[in-house]
Amino acid sequence: MKPLYILKIGGSVATFKDRAGMSVRTELLKKVARAIHDAQKGKDFQLILIHGAGAAGHQLAREFNLKEGVKGIETRREAALRSRGANQKLDSAIFEILIAEGIRATPIHTASVVIQKNCKISKFHFETVTESLQQNYIPLLYGEMVFDSVLEMSICSGDALAAALAKKLDAQKILFASDIDGIFDRDPYLHKDAKLIKNTTFEKLHNLSQISESHNIDTTGGLQGKIKQIQTVKSPSLKTIEFFNGTESTNYKHALLDEKFEHTVIKF
Repeated sequence: MKPLYILKIGGSVATFKDRAGMSVRTELLKKVARAIHDAQKGKDFQLILIHGAGAAGHQLAREFNLKEGVKGIETRREAALRSRGANQKLDSAIFEILIAEGIRATPIHTASVVIQKNCKISKFHFETVTESLQQNYIPLLYGEMVFDSVLEMSICSGDALAAALAKKLDAQKILFASDIDGIFDRDPYLHKDAKLIKNTTFEKLHNLSQISESHNIDTTGGLQGKIKQIQTVKSPSLKTIEFFNGTESTNYKHALLDEKFEHTVIKF
């Protein structure tokens, strides 16, 4: 069988997170799409793409405290719907870029396949994803506001999607692309002496007290949130979880083809 990889393109790669509204990094995403396309020529694998909410989604979530859910509050209802609309516009923009560069991506709106309970995925209709893979398409999902049986709506992060999909579909690796080279012992944007952790395990990461530091807006837990989510993946098929700099387009090909480059690899 073809190996299955899950690639999460962070919001800091898909958008300019320090700008108001939705500002898509179009030229970078074109290069990313080309790199993925080149990797497909070098190796036969299945791929699921997930992208972060980026600037618009996180700014609304932070302003209206959507992390706690809608809870029947009218201002949050409006903000949740606006956030969903912004995320779908971003998804559409990314889809158009991928298609133009020869990637057979198919958008799957997260809110149409996921329901949560108290901010955790309780139902996930995987059939659309699995059928897409069987038909040799690349499912494209994203973090967004979904219905929540307790909180009315809540945030379903791309990290939670990656963990759930990897566990259900027996992925071999999960790849996280952000705007830094991987996991550092401290935030490299705040500390010039921060050191890149190249090879590690979950046990070792627990000893890093400052690993949750973040240099930009992130309402889904930042790096610490990613680690908590992916720790739930208990699958014998999963070999590595890797973090790399997604602003360097060549890194995508390296990661997908198992080539050596500067990044973080968590081994099992």
